[in-house]
Amino acid sequence: MQTLLKRMVQRRDKLSQLEKQVFDYIIRNPETVAGLKLDELSKRLYVSTATISRTCRQLGFRGFQDMKFALEQHVVKDKPVVPSGSPGSFLSAHLDRFRREMEHTLALADQDKMKQAAEWIYKSIDVEFFGVGSSFAPCLDAAKKLMFAGKMCSAREDWDELRCAAASLGPKDTAILVSFSGETVYIKEFAHILLVRKVKTIAITGNEPNRLQEMADLSFRVGIEHCYYGELDMCSRFPFIMILDAIILAYLEQVKK
Repeated sequence: MQTLLKRMVQRRDKLSQLEKQVFDYIIRNPETVAGLKLDELSKRLYVSTATISRTCRQLGFRGFQDMKFALEQHVVKDKPVVPSGSPGSFLSAHLDRFRREMEHTLALADQDKMKQAAEWIYKSIDVEFFGVGSSFAPCLDAAKKLMFAGKMCSAREDWDELRCAAASLGPKDTAILVSFSGETVYIKEFAHILLVRKVKTIAITGNEPNRLQEMADLSFRVGIEHCYYGELDMCSRFPFIMILDAIILAYLEQVKK
């Protein structure tokens, strides 16, 4: 939670006095805000819903629901999942999590940006996917689909190979970077190389404002909740695949034209 709040605090100076009042309440009561509806927060603070939504956008979110979801994720992260209760109720809770992640990812989906990404892929000489750790699997899946669709592309797992690939791309190429946090050291390093090389970049990250989004030419957010089973990271990666599949489908439509 502290990392998210720290990023939000860095944007406080850009707010108006009224927006700062909203911001200060959010910072002091993040868990409370995560459980409120927009109109409930409006009544509690004696400000309009429009003011709250505007404040959220100034903080780097698409709106109140977007910010609320980010807060909810950190509330869950700060309270790791511990197996308890009957197996049925435990499994149901996670199925509900999958549903929330899918619904939020679809709510964040921007079809115009997907069509733009598809057009870049269509016009590119080379397409390279960048994902490390758990984010590599969605990249590999997308690369295989795109290759079978007739577009030559690559998804490499070795970090040194990824670094060399980034350095070999140019303005006529497209790079797709996938990262849950958007703050992974290697991914930011690759993004910087791509920026210097003037490569068109598409970032797909988790819901929080992050550095990778700021560096990319085009960015998508997905709804992924933090989830740990003991020490095992059970965070979903299917929201990444949803967005990548949608971009590939838009590419197939582009090819037909």
